[in-house]
Amino acid sequence: MTKLNCKPGDLAVVITAHNPENIGTILRVIKKHHNQDALVDFKGSHIWLAEAPRPMAYTVGGKLVMRRKGAVPDAILRRLRGLPTPDATNTSEKK
Repeated sequence: MTKLNCKPGDLAVVITAHNPENIGTILRVIKKHHNQDALVDFKGSHIWLAEAPRPMAYTVGGKLVMRRKGAVPDAILRRLRGLPTPDATNTSEKK
């Protein structure tokens, strides 16, 4: 099995895309997409369901549509590292 770039809950950045306006989009990986063949150019690749704060461009039936949530291939994502985890931000001391 190929090592994935991301896992559910990760923040990631789009590093390459069919629609160039999506490059640089930061999104949250939600879960494995229910249709792993959802993206024609990425058949056989792992596809995530992801959500972005701004709409991403998708080409559907030859038309450009904008969606905040949708299918994103793992291959075009890079996980954002070095972000604090909930445990790391807990500053309360145990006594």
